[in-house]
Amino acid sequence: MPQVPSPDALAAEFDCLMARAGVTVPPQRRAATLAAYADLREQIALLHGRYGPEHEPSNVFRAGER
Repeated sequence: MPQVPSPDALAAEFDCLMARAGVTVPPQRRAATLAAYADLREQIALLHGRYGPEHEPSNVFRAGER
């Protein structure tokens, strides 16, 4: 599992992503939004580390027109 960044590094990453997206987070909501971002980042890391290529399905089903 990837290493968890420090709280300062996580806050800097969050600020950079919000600025890049053009999103302004109100100061009264910053702490809650930053906590949600940290949780989301942990969940993504957990999902990416859980499955390897051997878990991919061998068949692909398509619903096409007849």
